[in-house]
Amino acid sequence: MRTSGIEELKSVLRRSAVLIVCVVLVGVVAVNLIRQFAGPSYRSDARVVLNNNNLSSAALGLNVPYQDPVRQDQAEQNLVNSPQLYEYVADQARGRLGTASELRSETSASVSNNVVSFSASTGNAERSKAVVNAVASAYPTWRSQVSGRAVDNAIAEVQAQIARNGRTADLTNKLQQLQVLKTLNSGDTLFVDQAGGATKTTPKPVSDTLLGAMIGLIVALLIVGGRELLDTTVRTESDVEEALHAPVLATIESLPRRLRSSVLGSNGGRFQDEYQLLAANVAQAFDGHGGTVQLAVTSALSGEGKTTTASNLAAALARRGAAVVLVDFDLRKPAVSEFVGIPRDAAGVSDVLTGAGDPRSVMWRISSNGEGPHPEEEAEEAESFVRARASRVRSAEESGRVGKGSLTVMPGGAAREKTGVGFTQLPTVLDQLPAEADFVVIDTPPALLVAGMAELASSIDAVIVVVRHGLVHRRRLRALGRQARTWRAQLLGAVLNDCPADEGYLNYYYGRP
Repeated sequence: MRTSGIEELKSVLRRSAVLIVCVVLVGVVAVNLIRQFAGPSYRSDARVVLNNNNLSSAALGLNVPYQDPVRQDQAEQNLVNSPQLYEYVADQARGRLGTASELRSETSASVSNNVVSFSASTGNAERSKAVVNAVASAYPTWRSQVSGRAVDNAIAEVQAQIARNGRTADLTNKLQQLQVLKTLNSGDTLFVDQAGGATKTTPKPVSDTLLGAMIGLIVALLIVGGRELLDTTVRTESDVEEALHAPVLATIESLPRRLRSSVLGSNGGRFQDEYQLLAANVAQAFDGHGGTVQLAVTSALSGEGKTTTASNLAAALARRGAAVVLVDFDLRKPAVSEFVGIPRDAAGVSDVLTGAGDPRSVMWRISSNGEGPHPEEEAEEAESFVRARASRVRSAEESGRVGKGSLTVMPGGAAREKTGVGFTQLPTVLDQLPAEADFVVIDTPPALLVAGMAELASSIDAVIVVVRHGLVHRRRLRALGRQARTWRAQLLGAVLNDCPADEGYLNYYYGRP
């Protein structure tokens, strides 16, 4: 198996671990409950050993042709399975052991190498012993009676011939041989090994638990396999690259809920490293680019983490020394402000589009107020983010000037519910941003849901698509890829977001051996 296949299998098992454990536990509980409700079961065993040599034929001086042992065992098996055997046992017991059908349902028999093994399973140890001994003891006599019927018929036929034709030497000899054969008919049975006790077969907590666990594991693997077969959501970098025909620029680990603020401080830990890698790849892609790079961050659907990615990418570019402007063009659900510490009711792009404000009055300067955790807090806070400190731009002159290593934000403002309003005007807002910026990072609406990204595509340089692990289906992502090929802007790449923790990276980050 290829390494990629092994890693994918490990990934499937990791994300299905809870399901597998739950189904296994259900299997264990179910089997134990079924065994308990069914009550105890006891089994007794007895054997009847048959003689390989035909004593009747030897006594009569007859040569018996070779008989296949397998065929002999099969013929004997037909006898032990006969309903007449259990009718005979019930008659012999005079009803003390129940009816013939009850005896047959409680007894099983098998034949191997001329050994007939009887087993009786009931809810009572003494009954199991009594039933199996009664059947085993009765079998030789019943078997003799079955095989003796043919001899009796032959004797009757010879006697009838003597009565009609008189006694001759030949008929007398035949009659004597048949009478000897009848006398030796039961001699094929060597002995009967009767049961001395009974063994409890159920419930057995240990074996029942193992059986339930095995059944649960098989069912769980079938469920997981079926789910994976039917699951078309994107989970790997190769899935993303195949659907979009663009490289994955970075893979971002799932952020803990308490760490969902922007990575602007000095203690972002491994999460900050992941966004710094994304920023480095973006910066390298535009190395030597003249003027401001206008970069949109979008996704196929909502909830994929594009706002988180846009905010942290802008912060990471600023930390690299770039002058960055972050703009929230998601007019339906503006959310950049809460990531960078700007008041929710602050004016923004919506106000600029309606004429209620101008870009100078809605821009905010973002800086880090980060200091690392104190030593006594380090174990708990080692990966915590530091909230940004937002300050309103105070003058028109300041709003048109950005410095190296700075981050300026234009929030979205009040959400706009009316369909299509303002999207066609978004490119004009870009023209009013500071010309000295190295990067303009734009948080856009989901590209497959509204027209915002399509309206911007002819006015910007590049687009990054955010794909949330296990959320968007390949069909949707391929549709976005086809749409992206109609844009003038370059599809720079994708970010695979909200991925399970990479254990290898954690080992590296914390210096584990």
